[in-house]
Order: sequence, then C-alpha cells, then structure tokens
Amino acid sequence: MKTEMNLEINLELNETKTYKKPLRKAIYPYLFIAPFSLLVLVFFILPAIATVGMAFTDLNASMKPHFVGLTNFKRIFSDYNLPQILGNTAVFAVLSLGISLLFALVISIATQYFLKGKMLAVVYRILWLIPSIIPSVVYVTFWKFIFDPTEGGLINKFLLNMGIISDPVSWFTKGAMAIVILATIISTISGGMILLSSAINSIPEDLYKAARVDGASEKSVIMKIILPTLKWPLMYITISDLIGFVSSYFFIMLLTQGGPMRDTTTLSLYAFQQAFNLKYYGYGAAVSLIVVFISFVLTMLLIRMFDFNQMIKPSRIED
Repeated sequence: MKTEMNLEINLELNETKTYKKPLRKAIYPYLFIAPFSLLVLVFFILPAIATVGMAFTDLNASMKPHFVGLTNFKRIFSDYNLPQILGNTAVFAVLSLGISLLFALVISIATQYFLKGKMLAVVYRILWLIPSIIPSVVYVTFWKFIFDPTEGGLINKFLLNMGIISDPVSWFTKGAMAIVILATIISTISGGMILLSSAINSIPEDLYKAARVDGASEKSVIMKIILPTLKWPLMYITISDLIGFVSSYFFIMLLTQGGPMRDTTTLSLYAFQQAFNLKYYGYGAAVSLIVVFISFVLTMLLIRMFDFNQMIKPSRIED
C-alpha cells in the first residue's frame, strides 16, 4: 500500500512540475515585451484614442471641451483652404516619393552593381548619409543660406558675380514648393538607398555570371535579375515613404512655415497650425484624422498595386 501511495504522489508531483515548467516558459516572452507594450500604450495608443475623442469636441484654448459630433468634419469639407492644401499635399507627396525612390534606386544599382567592391562606392554612399544625420535645424539653416533672398545668399551671390542677374531673386517666393521638395528628397534618399543596396548585395554572383555567359546585356541584368529581386524592399519603401510624406510637416514648417500665403501648406501642417497656433485643438484633431484616413487608403491601394497576395504565396519549389 505504501509503495502504491508513493507512486501516486510521485506521479502527481511530476505532473505538477511538467505543468509549471511550460507555464513559466510561456510567461517569459510576455515579461520581456511588457515594458515596451506599456510604452506603446502610453505614448501611441492612448494619444491616438485621445485624438479621436478630441475630433468630436470643440476643444480650444479654454480647455473646456464640449461634444459637437461631426461639426468639425463638416467644417473641413466647407473650408475654402482645403482644395489648395490637398493639392499641395498631393504635389509634395507624389513628387518627393517619385524622385527620391528613383534616386535611391539609381544610386543603389550604381554602387552595388557597377561599382561593387570599390572604395568610390562606399564613399558615395557615405556622402548620401550625411544629410540624414545632420540635425534638422542645422540642415534647414543650410538651405535657407543657399536660397537667401538677399545678396548674401549663396545662389544669389554666385549669379550676381557671374552677371546673370542684376538684382537678388526671392527664391522662397517664386519656387518655395520646389525648394521644400528638394530639401526633403536629399534628406530621405539614404533610407531607401540602404535597403535597396542590401537587397542588391544579397543577389548571388552566380546569377550575374550565368547571365553574362548567356550574352545578356547590362540592361537585361538590371531588368530581369535586379529589379524583380527588389520588389519587397520597393514595396516597403514606397508605402513607408508615401505615408511619411503625407504626414510630413516639420521641414516645411522650418523652411517656409507653409508660405508664401499657403503655397507650401500641406494637410499635416494645416492640422498643426489649427491645433497649436490657433488653439483649435478639436478642429486640428479632426484634420489629423483625415490625414490618417488618406494614409490608410493609399497604403491599401499600394498593397493592391504591388499584388501583395501574390508576393506572399509560397514558391513553386516549396510546393
């Protein structure tokens, strides 16, 4: 009887141990991610919920919100500034995305395919990293110095000395959007360049050698080998950069403050101005939700355009 009782006790103890051990292992991952989850909750999720709530109130400088329903959204669609601001946002986002993506692709192919392994390629990529690591205020001050409308501006000084112009040109009046786009592009190319360069660098050299043996031209190698390999990073860069440009306002605010008039005011900058300059927090929150909605729609369209469902299917070899 004692032997049987001891066996039963041992079995119960073993079952308890085997139950507790997997439970502890299951808890460990949650303990590791708990601090980060708390940070996400406090700094991302709760502010997002608060923004949604503010969009349905008339919160202003008095800090006494009252529920107004869809009044702020009705005001957005009756705002006479909205057509111009949406146009500015579209021009800024589309041109910035298209040009920066093209430049990043060209630089990546040039340095990782044509100049692969050469010191010149490394130096060239490092040079393109510099604008992205310079503090934003210093970077914007540099651009303001270049396009300063006085005789002391770099471009005006050069053109005056060359005799091309007789009076200083007010560049921020005549080409503010072009300057903003150019400054934004140069500061954002490096991110896409790094991702695309890494993807190109991962292509096996045997593919290039086999293509050359078959008599393939450089154009064929780029079109048939390199570009198909870049579909995943191109999709990520396109979506992330487009969302970034649609919601971007910092460089514009520092460079032009949305001027002259509202020629460089984008939807995100308009939301910032309404909320923090004019203290219409409820209206600014509603405008920011429109920005989020536009970003979501554009993301869905790009995922559809890149045929994401087809991309995630297993290859025929795996089948």
